[in-house]
Amino acid sequence: MDPPDTHEPLSPGLVASIPIASITTSRRNPRQRLRGVDELAASLLMYGLLQPIVVRRKGKRYEVIAGHRRLAAARQLGWQSIDASVRTESVDDAFLLTLVENLQRQDLSPREEAEALGTLVKERGWSTRQIASAIHRSQAFVSKRVRVFDDKLLAPAVLDGRLSVSAAEELLAVPEQRRYDLLARAIDESWDFGQLRAAIRDSLESRPAAVRSRTILGQRVSELRRELRSLTLEELSGADRRALQRLLDELEMLTAPSSGARGQPQPQPHPPAAEAPKPLRPRHGHRS
Repeated sequence: MDPPDTHEPLSPGLVASIPIASITTSRRNPRQRLRGVDELAASLLMYGLLQPIVVRRKGKRYEVIAGHRRLAAARQLGWQSIDASVRTESVDDAFLLTLVENLQRQDLSPREEAEALGTLVKERGWSTRQIASAIHRSQAFVSKRVRVFDDKLLAPAVLDGRLSVSAAEELLAVPEQRRYDLLARAIDESWDFGQLRAAIRDSLESRPAAVRSRTILGQRVSELRRELRSLTLEELSGADRRALQRLLDELEMLTAPSSGARGQPQPQPHPPAAEAPKPLRPRHGHRS
């Protein structure tokens, strides 16, 4: 049982030293296992705490939002208190902050990363652009990760440890049928990264140029569709909307019947030969 909290509640936004005994970890932390705590404890011992942890009030105690590893390292060293910034976040907002803070780290396991991204994209409706901005990564990086973890065969291979995330991202460039053939060979023959890239290059170069071009175009269209589905109207700038409108106009022209662009006057067939119509004459007694 945790010891009673005798610490005076702190005002939101204040950074102060909080008794470690009054701090609890979040059960919703996406990190299933804290890595590198020994190394971090050695750093704390030598340099001290360089950045306060982030907590929120939870009843008479505090719950960690960001800084689970720093708290674990401080406990390992036997510290009695730790500097913390107190936030007034709701349960959901605190969870989102924890997800974002963890996605910024390099040591998440693929499963932890997949679950965090899945929560933000599928449950919270975040776009890849929003995630990229929050975790300070490129949108291309986030988009590739999301595609890997959504792929029906690549995702299990990565999550089971049979394929690295970077190797799976390379396979995204290959059409689906060949992608899975290469995936099976890479796993069965224990290819290293260089062998996989060479096989992908050979696979792509062996196809006719027209087929390669159509495949690349199809992949880009699919990526654009996925990106657009994840956006809201409010996220689009005026330039974005104008560019999309131009794209829609060009697609409409491209998909129009071959006899002419949709919306344009269509040539009419020539009527059969006939007598030239006689000019109309006003009837007697009727003014023209």
